[in-house]
Amino acid sequence: MAFDYLELLDLEINYKVISRLFGEEIDQAAADWLLSLGLDDFCDEPLIRRGAQIIHEELTKEQPDNYLDLLAAEYAAAFIGTAGSKAAYPYESVYTSPQQLVMQKAFEDVRNILNAHGVFNDSKLYDDHIAIELQYLAYLVEKLRNTEENSPEYEPLIEDQESFLDDHIHNWVPKFTSKIKASVRSRFYLGAAMMLAGAVREHDRILRNHRLG
Repeated sequence: MAFDYLELLDLEINYKVISRLFGEEIDQAAADWLLSLGLDDFCDEPLIRRGAQIIHEELTKEQPDNYLDLLAAEYAAAFIGTAGSKAAYPYESVYTSPQQLVMQKAFEDVRNILNAHGVFNDSKLYDDHIAIELQYLAYLVEKLRNTEENSPEYEPLIEDQESFLDDHIHNWVPKFTSKIKASVRSRFYLGAAMMLAGAVREHDRILRNHRLG
C-alpha cells in the first residue's frame, strides 16, 4: 500500500513543531510562530489536535505580562533539571541507562545512526535529546515522502523509521511524557506532551497500515 503524501507531510510538520517545543525555551518569536500555525485547528489525530489546542489556548488567553518568563522558568525546571529529582529530563540515556545519566549508550547509538545517514547535530543538545530524535524522524519522513516507490532507497527508509521508533522512541518516550504530566504545572507543556504521544502513535499507524496494505 502506497503512503499518503499528505499524511507524511503532516507527520513531518508535527515532528518539527514538537521538536521546537522541547528544544529550547519559548521566546516571543517562537510564540508568534506557533500562533501562525493555526494550532486551534491543527491536525486530525486526536492527541495532536487536543495538545495543539491547549497550546493555542495558553498563548491566546489573558496571561501575566511575564508569562513567557514563567514558561521559561518551568522549561528550565522540568527539562534542564533545576527541579532536581522531579525533572522530566528529555534525554533517552536518562531513561535507558542503569545510572540514569546523560551521555550513556543511547547517546552514542543515536549519534552513530544520525552520522551514518549523513545527519550531524550541530546544536548544543546531546544527540539523544527528544528534539534531535524528532528532527531525525522528520528527516526520514521527508526523504520517504520525496522518494519514488520503485527506488532502492524506499524500503530501507521505511525500515530505518521502524527500527528507530522501536529502539529509540518506544523505549522511553512514554516514560518521558508521564514524567512531564507529573512534573509540570503549565498546560502549555502538558499540551506538548500530548502532541508528542499523538505523533508517535500516528507514525506507528501510518507504518502499520503500509505493512498491512
